[in-house]
Amino acid sequence: MKKTLLAALAAASATALIAPAVATAAPEPADITATTAVPATAALPGAPAADHAGTRTQWPETLGLPRAWAEKVILRDRPDLEIEHIPEGALVTMDYREDRVRIVHNALGLVSQVPAIG
Repeated sequence: MKKTLLAALAAASATALIAPAVATAAPEPADITATTAVPATAALPGAPAADHAGTRTQWPETLGLPRAWAEKVILRDRPDLEIEHIPEGALVTMDYREDRVRIVHNALGLVSQVPAIG
């Protein structure tokens, strides 16, 4: 009975892990412009997405996207920026640069923090 219970639990866990990944599959690269059409005023609560001149300073719509797609979204809005890909938990310098955006990604290569100028 113990083996049957463990087998049923393992099957249920595997189904729970796989089902959300299928339901939240990322769009094809050709659809990137259709899926990221977010107005420049959209941002996280309490944080502006644009500076006083109206230029984008952060990209909350890229959370959960593959890092290459997030880079394309950012460069589409601001081609003048330098993009840095940073693994989650890596040490970085604390300097502030207005021409840089750091894309922090997890082990799967998905964006885990809102990319912002800095």
